[in-house]
Amino acid sequence: MIYPHRYAVPNKLPGKTVSVLKHRKRRIRQDLSVVEQKQNDRVKQRIAKIKHHKFRRAESFVMGYIKAEKTAKRIKQTILRTNITQQSAASAAEGNPKLLFVMRHAGKKIFDKTTTDIFKTLRMPNRHNAVFLENTKENQLLLRVIEPFVIYGNPSLSSIRELVFKKGFGRVNGKKTAIQSNTMVEEQLGEKGVICLEDIIHEICTVGPNFDAVNRFLCSFVLSSPRNGFQKKVSVSYKRGGEYGDRGSAVNELIARCL
Repeated sequence: MIYPHRYAVPNKLPGKTVSVLKHRKRRIRQDLSVVEQKQNDRVKQRIAKIKHHKFRRAESFVMGYIKAEKTAKRIKQTILRTNITQQSAASAAEGNPKLLFVMRHAGKKIFDKTTTDIFKTLRMPNRHNAVFLENTKENQLLLRVIEPFVIYGNPSLSSIRELVFKKGFGRVNGKKTAIQSNTMVEEQLGEKGVICLEDIIHEICTVGPNFDAVNRFLCSFVLSSPRNGFQKKVSVSYKRGGEYGDRGSAVNELIARCL
């Protein structure tokens, strides 16, 4: 007698229970391990770089002090010059334009405290920072002290307009904010009679009665490196064929290359 149930195919095939959560946890763990491995590799590379450059020459430890002494000596000679104040006053009087555009082009690390304090006062803590200044005897004296680190001159109306429109930022509630509309200008400077960007440009260009308020509202400009770089020696003054110092109306060409 044949029993059919012995050879019948069962309704369910034999299988293994698969947990979806288990697979998901495994994938998450794998992803985390990959991220951790990358982080560890970065740390190892950083440590290797530090160890690679661990050896330093003895001169590197005193170089900052040497530079600071040289700068302090140059400042002392500049200030003790008998006619420094007369020269500054003469420069301010001779410069028919009342406005100066000052750009810090050198000095990534400045070791002299006096020079650093002057740059903080003028709102130029970093390289390629630029500001507008009134052409006065006091500002000319400050520029004489920090002259090897700055380029300055008399900007034209078109240069001022391009700087304000392309690189202009204002300080609103202590935060650096892009000037996107005349409404923001009116909210901040409306009580001074300055209600739009053209009023800001006019006040800067003419060094009007509200120049200080407008200058405080504007943040220092952050310019790019000039196209094709500096063509001449950065450590030589403009009058002697270099780059730094007063360059009069020729500063407009540099502004165009930095925008």
